[in-house]
Amino acid sequence: MDPVFDAQYLTMKDAFTNAGYEIGVAHTRAGEFDYVYQVDVLLARQVNVPQLQEVLPRLRRDFARPERAYGDLVLLPIGGDGHHDEDGHLTVPQALDLIEGRVGRERMFSDGEPLATAAHIVHTAKLCGATEPEVPGGPAPAPYPPPAAPGAGQEGIKLGISDTGLWEQPPPDLHPWLAGVDGVADPPGPILAGGQLSIPYEGGHGTMVAGVARCTAPGAGVYVGSHFPYSGGTLEYRLARDLETLIADQSPDLINLSAGGYTRGNVPPLSFIEFRQRNPDVTLVAAAGNDSTDRPFWPAAFDWAIAVGALGADLQNLAWFSNYGHWVDVYALGEGVVNAFATGVYTYHEPPKKPAMQVFDGMARWSGTSFSAPLVAGLIVAEMARNQSSAMDAWQAVLGTAANTGGFGPVLLP
Repeated sequence: MDPVFDAQYLTMKDAFTNAGYEIGVAHTRAGEFDYVYQVDVLLARQVNVPQLQEVLPRLRRDFARPERAYGDLVLLPIGGDGHHDEDGHLTVPQALDLIEGRVGRERMFSDGEPLATAAHIVHTAKLCGATEPEVPGGPAPAPYPPPAAPGAGQEGIKLGISDTGLWEQPPPDLHPWLAGVDGVADPPGPILAGGQLSIPYEGGHGTMVAGVARCTAPGAGVYVGSHFPYSGGTLEYRLARDLETLIADQSPDLINLSAGGYTRGNVPPLSFIEFRQRNPDVTLVAAAGNDSTDRPFWPAAFDWAIAVGALGADLQNLAWFSNYGHWVDVYALGEGVVNAFATGVYTYHEPPKKPAMQVFDGMARWSGTSFSAPLVAGLIVAEMARNQSSAMDAWQAVLGTAANTGGFGPVLLP
């Protein structure tokens, strides 16, 4: 058992349950963590429903009126309310194993995508956070990496950030580098007995991400969406819908997503396959995850996404928590990052600090690929402004400046 994973998962599970969703954890045959999913439903394309009705005949009636999930994708009920297959009540992992066993692996993954999948959970928190936030040292902590010099033309470029939202606006002199940043509110927790706000688990995450990006590209327009309402988690198809709304409403030149998840069989998640088909020109910078594994973390692992891993505090070695592998495109500082955070009282959820409480005054030191990604996104914005180039052309130019000193992949220094 991993006590940190358990703490993160149970916190997220409670938030989903309170919102009317049930989630579960799938394990490998060796008993190890595999993926997190919405219970009692499969995710599939509408066109594949008849084939799935043939494979699971006892569920034919239940599949007749599937719930629309996103685009061409639908949710198919497989359990609850007395629904059974001939093998009894099926969990999502059991149903997928049964389908694959009956149609064969080739038909299960024809045309480069699965016939049906779990509705996976996407999350900001090893579940993806490497650490919980800490109070930075010194009487007047400053951002690290520090703000770059403003670049001409950055104000005409917009970075969309898909995250937990933006914490209530602080006094202008506290976070001057966040001036002009806009977004949906990151809701605080209950007011405590002393009148202070409590900071929920993963609260302030979007503010920290925005602060890192703004320090790298000080003049850029930045908008922070609130897409992870369940203690840093959401449903893959809901996130795809939210990203599409962000594109429609804000017209960002590129998007930063400091979140992701794992899938059954490490196959690409259907919701993001659909998202890419519907939005082929979007440039997405995505965190590579914090589990110290080479296992693909989605959507960062897509070849059309820019996957960012974390460089350690020494700026030479891979951060101890960072995911890695051929699918990671670049590494940037992700350990000991200092930037804007929430103001209030935070209760630690993970051992060994749980249940200690800490007062934050709007700044934090935090680690994770969550903060490597916006550093790279900011560098892309700065390059776009410098050479009046597209996001993808700017990304290629930025990648061309990376070094490969550690032997694990290209490195961008702050």
